[in-house]
Amino acid sequence: MLNPKVSDADFDSLFTVDKPIIFNFHGYPWLIHRLAYRRTNHCNLHVRGYKEKGNINTPMELAINNQTDRFSLAIDTIDRIPRLQRIGAHAKEEFRDRQIACRRHAYEYGIDSLEISGWKWPYDKN
Repeated sequence: MLNPKVSDADFDSLFTVDKPIIFNFHGYPWLIHRLAYRRTNHCNLHVRGYKEKGNINTPMELAINNQTDRFSLAIDTIDRIPRLQRIGAHAKEEFRDRQIACRRHAYEYGIDSLEISGWKWPYDKN
């Protein structure tokens, strides 16, 4: 169980009982699957996390290799929501192009572009 203190009803209210769930985790994906395997909708739980892919990479390259970057997560979302699959094709292409650009920049300069490393939430005042 995810947490014995979290009831099944509370878990279902957080994660739904019939929708895809894309869970971006900072550790190994199997840890979340082991914790949630008896919960409702576990079959729709898709955990992205560390897969031991990558070497001496920039942070963005490592995220792309492990499919935890913002572009991979957006592509995964489009693929799992039926109404987005047709209308999201152009967005998926743009996200893949952005991944290629990130890899190209990292290869050329050895660091992530400022657009990636300096990105902040639009509402962040700092």
